[in-house]
Amino acid sequence: MVTTADPKTEVLAAEDKVSLWRKILYGSGCFADMTFQWTLIAFALPIFNMELGYSPAIIGLVLAITRIWDAVTDPLMGSISDNARTRFGRRRPFIGIGAILAGLFFISLWFIPPGLSNGVFIVYFTIASILFYTSFTIFSVPLYAMGYEMSADYHERTKIMGVRIFANSLNGIILFPWFLLLVQSSFWANPIEGIRMVGLGIGVVMIILGLIPALTLKEKVKNYVDKQERVSVFKSLKFTFTCKPFVYLVLAFFAALFAYNTVASTYVYPLRYFVCAGDAELYSFWFGWIEASHHIATLAMLAPLAFLSRKIGKRMAATIAPIFLIIGSITYLFCFVPGMPWLVLIPRVLIAMGIAGLFVLVPSMIADVVDYDERLTGTRREGMFGAVHFWVLKLALAFALGLTGVLVNATGFDVALGVNQPANTMNTMILLLGVVPTIGAVVAMVLIGRYQLTEGKMQTIRAELEARRGVD
Repeated sequence: MVTTADPKTEVLAAEDKVSLWRKILYGSGCFADMTFQWTLIAFALPIFNMELGYSPAIIGLVLAITRIWDAVTDPLMGSISDNARTRFGRRRPFIGIGAILAGLFFISLWFIPPGLSNGVFIVYFTIASILFYTSFTIFSVPLYAMGYEMSADYHERTKIMGVRIFANSLNGIILFPWFLLLVQSSFWANPIEGIRMVGLGIGVVMIILGLIPALTLKEKVKNYVDKQERVSVFKSLKFTFTCKPFVYLVLAFFAALFAYNTVASTYVYPLRYFVCAGDAELYSFWFGWIEASHHIATLAMLAPLAFLSRKIGKRMAATIAPIFLIIGSITYLFCFVPGMPWLVLIPRVLIAMGIAGLFVLVPSMIADVVDYDERLTGTRREGMFGAVHFWVLKLALAFALGLTGVLVNATGFDVALGVNQPANTMNTMILLLGVVPTIGAVVAMVLIGRYQLTEGKMQTIRAELEARRGVD
């Protein structure tokens, strides 16, 4: 319940506080979420193009198709989860089932037989990817909704979103960036065996971690939620896309993530073939550290983000985040120097600081939007808001990945040429890395500036809701 109307003197009520242990249990699912969400996206080109020789345009097309498929499955899963009434809660059954299925289909992705024709590869990769991402939706959409529901407090919500990003980034330090290095280890007889065994091992671990929140986190059952009218998926979508504060946030998120991800994965080409002179072992080592540095910087930003959010508000803090994305992108233009791969750490750290701000603060602000929406519609729809938010992220990735392969081909890159690429290929890739994300970050700043749900307004809204429905 609200303890004071003055946000400067607000005291966290006992029922709003989420214990460290519950945050850790929730974070275990978010650790698995990181692997399921990003591994295929990050390593599709290095493995299926660089190692197995399939066309980058084909790989990008297939990944784009799967993200567009999410336009159907994500809102549907959000609506199913919001309308579910089970003895275990609205979210937990789906998280458990989704964790098992996502893990199994994740494993299947890395067992694609080598030597397939491009046509057969497209069919196999498309079917396996769609099955995997559908299962991931069953797991992830209720997991995000559970995070929104864990506390009604304005600042505690930011801490919970910080836990999610902490778990993601911990994965990004100790596991995610070393996938390629593990695959290429001399322990395996050949890269094919490495791809399969590493995929199998990681998939099994992620099933276990993904099951933890489903088995251990008891949902807080609210009578007013159980009694609320079930809302059809189409009606829920209409409510969601006419909610102005939410629309500003997801458009800002889309602009920044689309622009960044359109070129983000292309840095591997100048890193390997220009900076590391084609040395696969040196490239894999620095690829791991560059990816890890991104997540180390993210972890380092969590405390400053919480401080800024409390001192200047979520909106102002979220407006500052794209500035780091702009500075980091521009820095790319000067950091690809032959024989000095460590320089690429600099832009990645700066970019990570900006991305961290968006991934922590925007979901926290969306949790506030759920309250705002309840005041307008009379329903709690964390599942649908979470589904649409992360579908927008996936849509940004879909368009971005669809363009990435085309851009790689347009630069004149040919994997068969190794370090002997056409004269302007690497310079063009580096220029794109500097310019494209900067444009998206500027658009995001403008859109976030239009979001108007301040802490004071959220205190007022919460008081109105509690007066209307009572607190149980």
